[in-house]
Amino acid sequence: MLLIAGCQEAQPGDGPGHNLSRELDSLKPLLRSGDLVLRNGTDATSQATRRFNRKDTSFSHCGIIAVEEGRVWVYHAIGGSYNPSQQLKKELLDSFSDPADNDRIAVYRYPLSKEEQQRLINIVRQYYKNRLPFDLFFNFETDDRMYCSEFVFKSINKSMDGRLLPIAQQQPPVYISIDDLFLNPYATLIKKIEYPILASP
Repeated sequence: MLLIAGCQEAQPGDGPGHNLSRELDSLKPLLRSGDLVLRNGTDATSQATRRFNRKDTSFSHCGIIAVEEGRVWVYHAIGGSYNPSQQLKKELLDSFSDPADNDRIAVYRYPLSKEEQQRLINIVRQYYKNRLPFDLFFNFETDDRMYCSEFVFKSINKSMDGRLLPIAQQQPPVYISIDDLFLNPYATLIKKIEYPILASP
């Protein structure tokens, strides 16, 4: 249940907004469709969820960026009471990164060719069109419903023709943690934003 709630959607709210807005505005021109975006929730459930990471507990949730008509969107699989539909979510980066509920975000990039990048976005959009349900049981062996890091991993892995597969070679039950994604040798940090240092006096 901790994992379910940990992959919840951040709700818009007040906070150290204007400094963060400037920081996000400076980040957006650096972004490409297919980038991995991570956030860390500040609630107790997110803190518990981070313990499921194998090595680095900096983040509690993840998604895939899509730049569409000049706007930066995030596709991510979320569950719990904040997403009653339990279907793959699409929301603006500003909302995904809300400082009322999170204390940091980061963006990483995989070395995708233009063809792989387009394939990834097509895969993500198809999952969204099909209303991919959130996997309440965190079963990596099924593809008809997925949890947050599973959705990201399987989408990127499929676009790269299975080149990420070795990180999934575990003894059953297989689980893809959030840090499996950004600690992967293929992943390169684009930018990390820590909210506390952006807070207004």
